[in-house]
Amino acid sequence: LMGQKSAEDQRMVETIRRGSNLHGGADRDLLVIDLRPWKSAWANKAGGGGFEGYPRCQLVFGNIDNIHAVKEAWHKMGAAVSAVSEGGVGSWWKDVANSCWYDYIGAILQCTQRVVKEIADYRGSVLVHCSDGWDRTAQTTSLSMLCLDADYRTQTGFLRLIEKEWCSFGHRFRTRLALGEPPSGEYSPVFIQWLECVFQLCQQFPTAFEFDHCILLRLAHDVYANRFGTFLCDNERERTEKVMPFTLSVWSRLLYHDEVVTWRNPLYRQHAGSLVPSMCQANFDVWEAYWFRFHPRGQRARTRVASSLISPAETKNAPGNDSTPVDAAAPAEACIDAKTTEARSLEKSAEVSAAPQQATETQTRKLPVQVFADDDDDEDVFAKVKGND
Repeated sequence: LMGQKSAEDQRMVETIRRGSNLHGGADRDLLVIDLRPWKSAWANKAGGGGFEGYPRCQLVFGNIDNIHAVKEAWHKMGAAVSAVSEGGVGSWWKDVANSCWYDYIGAILQCTQRVVKEIADYRGSVLVHCSDGWDRTAQTTSLSMLCLDADYRTQTGFLRLIEKEWCSFGHRFRTRLALGEPPSGEYSPVFIQWLECVFQLCQQFPTAFEFDHCILLRLAHDVYANRFGTFLCDNERERTEKVMPFTLSVWSRLLYHDEVVTWRNPLYRQHAGSLVPSMCQANFDVWEAYWFRFHPRGQRARTRVASSLISPAETKNAPGNDSTPVDAAAPAEACIDAKTTEARSLEKSAEVSAAPQQATETQTRKLPVQVFADDDDDEDVFAKVKGND
């Protein structure tokens, strides 16, 4: 409130800025992205908080609204879907615009673009933060890593990214999604919002990701299902002590050879360079496979798909295919247009919604391993997969 500065923080920030020079970066001011709207940042400063005002720092506010705005926008999008009636003109686009859902997604992608350009074009360092670090920060940093590092655009890399930036860094899944308890004032589908941001990236770069839209729908389902322990609790310590001994990890299930082929993108072509996302709303697509999954519109689409398409699991899960490496490149297939790809996602979302919740599987297979902690004593499924390459 008095404008006092911390000498320790100032030295740390200066060290981060100079770190880019060691790797051939330009002697630039450190880009500091405060993800809060500037009004919120000043209000927090009046309450004893603050923001960086140190020498050689370029402070930019991300203008990403808080969890309460996200919750309200999510409810309004649900209301917009419920109001859709194909028997009349309706007010779909008006309702979508009034929800502000895609305004917030655009703000997140704009911050992501700033991070990507600063690192890729100028080889500079970027300091990203918000109020607490487990909501908006996780969204922006994980999207930036997805755009900058091609390894995170692979199937195993994408799961590793979620484990690192969301589970290990303390996103409050239990509180934000009301897992096992009534929703509180802190309820907010921040993780669902991030999944739609990833969906927008997949739409803008359809061949750059080894995974397809199906995994996004699967995660949107499993994060609420309480079937696995991966998303339970509010932090890694609580999850390790209270949940880990009694639950399985969703990652081990998704990385089974017969499962991994069902969410592999047949259009994938490895691209080692950086991806610069567009934050222009004209380039956004409504994630219909998610928003209309319980609407008659989505149900009719899945019915049409079921009668015209063959599931990838039926064609690739033939005897002998279990030995296929998880990280193997997708087989060459005929080019599929965008509508067919989206239709397959709708079909797979129906399979996810209808999946039984039993802990045992009907097929004879090895039980999944537990994947939570980073301890050397635990079996690491990611290391195991890498070793089989």
